[in-house]
Amino acid sequence: MTPRQFPHAMLPRTQHDERARQDFVRTYKIHVLSGLGPGNRAVYDRKVKPALDRQGGAKSGRDIAPAMAREPFWQAWSSLNRTGQELMWEALTEPAFRELPRLLDAAKTLKARKTGGSLELDPQQPVPRYIAAVDIHGQPGGYGLEMLPGDVYAGALYDLSAFHYSLGGLGPQGADPGDSTVAFLRRRYPGFTPRRILDLGCSVGASTLPLADAWPDAEVHGIDVSPAMLRYADARARDLGRAVHFHQQNAEATNFPDGHFDLIVSQLFFHETSAAAVRAIMKECRRLLAPGGLMLHMDVPEANRFWPDAYDRWWRDWTTHFNAEPYRSKMRDTDLGAEAVNAGFARGQVFETKIPSARAERTYKSTHGYGAEWHVVVAEG
Repeated sequence: MTPRQFPHAMLPRTQHDERARQDFVRTYKIHVLSGLGPGNRAVYDRKVKPALDRQGGAKSGRDIAPAMAREPFWQAWSSLNRTGQELMWEALTEPAFRELPRLLDAAKTLKARKTGGSLELDPQQPVPRYIAAVDIHGQPGGYGLEMLPGDVYAGALYDLSAFHYSLGGLGPQGADPGDSTVAFLRRRYPGFTPRRILDLGCSVGASTLPLADAWPDAEVHGIDVSPAMLRYADARARDLGRAVHFHQQNAEATNFPDGHFDLIVSQLFFHETSAAAVRAIMKECRRLLAPGGLMLHMDVPEANRFWPDAYDRWWRDWTTHFNAEPYRSKMRDTDLGAEAVNAGFARGQVFETKIPSARAERTYKSTHGYGAEWHVVVAEG
């Protein structure tokens, strides 16, 4: 059965034909990834690896790339996979754009709903070039797109795409990263009760809301650089009855006081962020974290040590080169634990691990992430 996204007032409503196209794209992508994708390994094992072994073997994915690029099967598969992403955007932009007038009205109406949350936008806050210059995942116009006053289109399109790109793997509310973060923290630190929480790069707030649910007495803040995302996130949270304070700020340099937060998290953020920004964000987290607090950054398990086989490293580079995720391979080469230490956290208080997804069942395990586990780097203040 095809999974369905949880409906709320801000989610674009799909018509029959639009839903049929979305269902087609989903089955198409599953077939390309899980049905045809393993054929690349067969080509590599049968043709490419023996040739590379005669030359000393492949030590990294970069050694494999030129040879595989000449293989017709790989060329066809890569084209099909990219086509699936473009078909997804075609299937999602239509309902998002058609529904935009209703969503603008809904956002205005919901702004008056009292939940204890707030929205703070800064017209002087620029969208960093590493975000503005890239349509991440191919999202038309990118995350920072602003077409008209009060725009929420980028948020609506992101909310739809997170569900469909992950093939439902993030759950009906897209909250699995947040749910998994909460589950891990409760297991590892059962007595931990943060008073103030900060979610960096919160986008539409799907993974911010589980933090508010887990610690209802805490003051929960989410920051992002996209005003359209934040307007959508605020309206979405109000419709779902959650109290979150959303701010248009850059995680590299915020205006919060030193030591202001007991818990600082990011979720699926670093692989869409430049390496220089990651270093600056780590330093800002050190400044913002209160004594005895916790910092946790979650992402897909990309680090090279998780993928000792050169083929797996090459395979995962597809998203960098063909899916508008230019920072993903660099993150794979980055030692996030070392970056936390360089930012000022004590070496003995920093560790990395993989944690299980909070969802017991998954409709599909993507070969490019959103599988059964996540990678986290944790620092104890």
